[in-house]
Amino acid sequence: MKIDGKTALYLVVGDPIAQVKSPGLYTDWCVAHGVNAIFVPFQIDAAEGPQVFDALRHVPNLAGLIVTIPFKPLAVDYCQVLSPRARAAGAVNVIRPIGDGKWAGDALDGVGCVAALRARGAGIKEKTVQLVGAGGAGASVAAALAEAGAARLAVDDLDPRRAADLAERLRREFPGVETGTGRLDPKEVTIFVNASPAGMAEGDPLPIDPADLGPGKLLVEMIMQPARTRLFAAAEAAGCAVVPGSEVLEGQQTETLRFFNLS
Repeated sequence: MKIDGKTALYLVVGDPIAQVKSPGLYTDWCVAHGVNAIFVPFQIDAAEGPQVFDALRHVPNLAGLIVTIPFKPLAVDYCQVLSPRARAAGAVNVIRPIGDGKWAGDALDGVGCVAALRARGAGIKEKTVQLVGAGGAGASVAAALAEAGAARLAVDDLDPRRAADLAERLRREFPGVETGTGRLDPKEVTIFVNASPAGMAEGDPLPIDPADLGPGKLLVEMIMQPARTRLFAAAEAAGCAVVPGSEVLEGQQTETLRFFNLS
């Protein structure tokens, strides 16, 4: 590709950043479609997030941000315009400038999850969902599944307050969904989602007991790297269908490009 002074700059922001796939995915799309834009991995120390986000609002040729761990909840505070699902999630993973130093944000991790489930022919409406991890990705998934018509959703997180806050936002934005915290009886659950970071590092404890998984159940493993986590392998061995993080990323690509007005 040719990079010049008119190349639109998109940053993929996170800490760590080495595991992300989106810079190559979206840059390749731009090259293939003749779009003069580039997506660049951009690591920020977690403690420096507020200062960097504030500074980035003043970069004129910054066309947008893709936000990853751990900045999705923080980034909400820097967006003046939010979608309803972003309000419910309390997190954003995409941001675009809208003029005068202002940003618009949306939560598309969950949109990708819904798209991946539908691509597998998995129904969401009236289903019971167990979500593990109430951070930015988990909150986005919860909001999207509620928006898609899940009947019941339980949020579990190592931080009970964070889980309770997400459940409260979901009840406010999607009152038709029965929402609670903690773990449901696994026999009642159709869709399990691991949106926690457990599994990114070798030796991490399994976030979901493989004994809870089996035929007729479906697991969404949001982790991208490694592509095949211990939970992924254990779920498959138990006869459970698994949607990997790569399919979730593919599922949100169309909406991300639309959000950035690239397609």
